[in-house]
Amino acid sequence: MKVYEAIAQALKDNQVAPLFGLVGDANAYIIDVFARQDGGHYVAAANENGAVLMAIGAAMVTGKTGFATVTHGPALTNCVTALAEGVRSFTPMVLLCGDTPIADRENLQNIDQREVVLAAGAGFEQLRTAETALDDFARAVRRAGSERRPIAFNMPADILWSEVDYKAISWAVPELPPTRIVGEILDNAIGIIAAARRPIILAGRGAIDAASRAALLRLARRIEAPLATTMRAKNLFHGEDHVLGVCGTISTPQASDAIMSADCIIAFGAGLNFHTTAQGSFFNGKRVIQIMDRAEDLGRGAVADISVLGRHKDVAETFLYWLDEAEIPGSGFTRDLPAQGLDTPAKVKPAQTKPGVVDFLPTLSRLEKILPKERILVTDAGRWMVKSYGILSAPTPRDHVTSASFGSIGLGMGSAIGAAAARPGRPTILFCGDGGFMLGNLTEFNTAVREKMDMIVVVFDDGSYGAEHVQLCDKQIEPEISLFEWPDFVPLAVALGGAGFCVKSHADLDALPAIIDKRARDKPLLINVKLDPDHVAMW
Repeated sequence: MKVYEAIAQALKDNQVAPLFGLVGDANAYIIDVFARQDGGHYVAAANENGAVLMAIGAAMVTGKTGFATVTHGPALTNCVTALAEGVRSFTPMVLLCGDTPIADRENLQNIDQREVVLAAGAGFEQLRTAETALDDFARAVRRAGSERRPIAFNMPADILWSEVDYKAISWAVPELPPTRIVGEILDNAIGIIAAARRPIILAGRGAIDAASRAALLRLARRIEAPLATTMRAKNLFHGEDHVLGVCGTISTPQASDAIMSADCIIAFGAGLNFHTTAQGSFFNGKRVIQIMDRAEDLGRGAVADISVLGRHKDVAETFLYWLDEAEIPGSGFTRDLPAQGLDTPAKVKPAQTKPGVVDFLPTLSRLEKILPKERILVTDAGRWMVKSYGILSAPTPRDHVTSASFGSIGLGMGSAIGAAAARPGRPTILFCGDGGFMLGNLTEFNTAVREKMDMIVVVFDDGSYGAEHVQLCDKQIEPEISLFEWPDFVPLAVALGGAGFCVKSHADLDALPAIIDKRARDKPLLINVKLDPDHVAMW
């Protein structure tokens, strides 16, 4: 067996599906064996950056490690932005990247691939010899899972043709053992909780599993604390009482009031970045307990008064046990709050618009109601994004894919394709801006067509680079350089094999539900929402 066949066999044996990639001379044979001979699910991207984003999107909706493959040189450099996005979003994925033959020093595509990968913040694992190939590959996969970031598995093309005896190597990453908290940390944490009169339980992306959710609910009810989440854990507690929704810059007014009045925040699986803390204003004057299951994540954002390393479920149950043992009464905080409505966004008042465009915020609210409820929601980046985070929803945190951790626009379509491929059976809905669509999402639109995906792409089209438009206008500078005359996106979508509909009036919005209901479920539908660049709310 050749090394490339052994790698494909390892992918099959470990039930990798799907594998995303773009074929090249250094990875073509792995893909061929995986897809054609082994019958694996392979999704061909149009651009290498898109392939990595697809693996990231798949990882986000499944909670597993994503897999992508590209060839060498420019193929790898095309992946840098996506790799950085995966690093910043703490998403495990493995990039199987080919490398030029070791002896071919004048190959046009030679580049120091290790330095390229490390510059993005990703990890690097070298295929050293034919004999170590499967061990090296397994190490890359285990690192991706344990380090929660992309790991590039670097494969020199000549080694891939060497002979090797296949053997199964475990990819398993051991789970953190049950947590037992003792001593001063436990005493201080219980003391802070016992003294709190207005505590809040805050859950982040790291605590969205069912066991953690259940334990946090029990703790919140025991101490009579309302529940909040970070943006990436939004809707974790949907339907429960005393839910504040997202804690941070997109909190509702009523939730903000409750958070500002709190005296203690107990944060599980939340990095406490500046978005969550509202630039620190939500945490000022409060005692903070942070629980994380990796030591390197403690204090990554705001520094807590008490830092606890352990499994979220175990820590919550430990707190419950000792609060009961000490007969600590509930705080009474939730008795002063309404049971429902704390996370309900404020109603938007429609404004007068010029002909040919619709008002952004009322349209956003209507789209939230019109679009299928059982959805995978994918959000790109742009000035429309912040308001969208507060209004748009997905059934659970695992159903929401974000692509703005690196602050780049145009990463949404690749992420959406990965999510749709990994979790078929419900529509995937991508929201992006016109600039993001042209910058990167257009490239992969036809990939969704080829894969016959049930996808709806909503493009907020204000004919501008919105964030830059705002900055120029704020400084009283004419914003011409931020304005663009894009092509008509609807016929463009049709030309690429999809379908399209343009929303530029209230009548178009009224017609949209029927368009969505009657859409073909085997190709993407693009909804082009025309906006006025001078009237798109950013914050």
